[in-house]
Amino acid sequence: MSTTSIAYANTARTLTAVSQRRATGELTLTNDEHQWRLHFFHGRLVYATGSLHRMRRWYRAVKHSCPDFNMSHAPSNEPWEYQLLSQSVTQNQLSVLQAQAVIKMSLEEVLFSWVSNPTLSSEWSSIQKFSLGSNSALSLLLSSAEIERVLRQAQELWRHWKELELEALNPYKSPILKHSLPMDAVGTLSFPGRLIPILDGRYTLWDVACLAQRPVTTVTRFLLPWVQQGAIALEEVSDLPNPVQPHQATAPSTVQPVRPLIACVDDSPTVGEFLSAVLEPAGYRVIKIQDPLSGIAMLCEDKPDLIFMDLIMPDANGYDLCNFLRKTPAFQNTPIVILTSQSSIMDRARAKLVGATAFMSKPPDPQAMLNLVRNYLHPAMVIPVTCKCWQEHEA
Repeated sequence: MSTTSIAYANTARTLTAVSQRRATGELTLTNDEHQWRLHFFHGRLVYATGSLHRMRRWYRAVKHSCPDFNMSHAPSNEPWEYQLLSQSVTQNQLSVLQAQAVIKMSLEEVLFSWVSNPTLSSEWSSIQKFSLGSNSALSLLLSSAEIERVLRQAQELWRHWKELELEALNPYKSPILKHSLPMDAVGTLSFPGRLIPILDGRYTLWDVACLAQRPVTTVTRFLLPWVQQGAIALEEVSDLPNPVQPHQATAPSTVQPVRPLIACVDDSPTVGEFLSAVLEPAGYRVIKIQDPLSGIAMLCEDKPDLIFMDLIMPDANGYDLCNFLRKTPAFQNTPIVILTSQSSIMDRARAKLVGATAFMSKPPDPQAMLNLVRNYLHPAMVIPVTCKCWQEHEA
């Protein structure tokens, strides 16, 4: 029996035992780096959480199954994801099927990690009292048969992952398109340009699959040739911020959140004033740098969250400045948007080669500029990505 089969059999046996005992508590799965928790109530699954990218998993599941869901405040009881889903069903904001779809998608990812890692150790902790919030919450719990179906899906996903020889890759890592490739390398790779905006270190392979509305195996297999040729690097990425704030017993803090900082590197004062007029009322801070050479020190000191940059300036070249910033560790993942009146295909191609994240023509449309800024500074999985290039890798 293969290692995978043994891991699957052990997982199925453990979950069956919990269901048969009608146990209430937590099944904790642990390895050297991460911990996963499966919460049960009388043998039925409540929710599955994990220390690795808990928030990203929540974002994916919600955006996939109920994209219009308003995530406001969550109860303080754990797992808060389930409590929030239950509360939303009670208030007719979500259907039972939508809430269960979120639970099943989260469970499948956790079980995928379990069956793909036979070294995970498991430990059961009983809980005498478990608050479900309301009787209607019972309708969301997954039965043993439903858990078994999700486990089979996770096993099938891992089997396909192995068949495609993806075992060395980690779906929790972020694919990043390298900016230092020579022109001839980029040309031979023929990489679809529409995918470039999502390969900038903000999304994991799981995230990209959710955005593309394709299985993670399909997406990863499609990207594999570029990974093997060094055009794409897979790097660790942090979790997303918590989209909901549990209710606190104490008075709320009076400290105001820091507003994102945007830099405008342009020798024209008019452009800087235009950006300020558009972005500051929307909640952003703007610093204006008219002399790019002396302004580098300001960029390094303030470390803006996003940079708008002109291409043609006195004593400086936007291409060279962008390339310089990309070679500086502090700005390797900072969105850099070229804002210029020179918007030919060659200008755009050259801007991409030196590491530009996006390109906007002057004069920019205010709403388009705001949408672009919000997309890069608030990456909450809101932009669906469809591409015919995935289809040949579905099989």
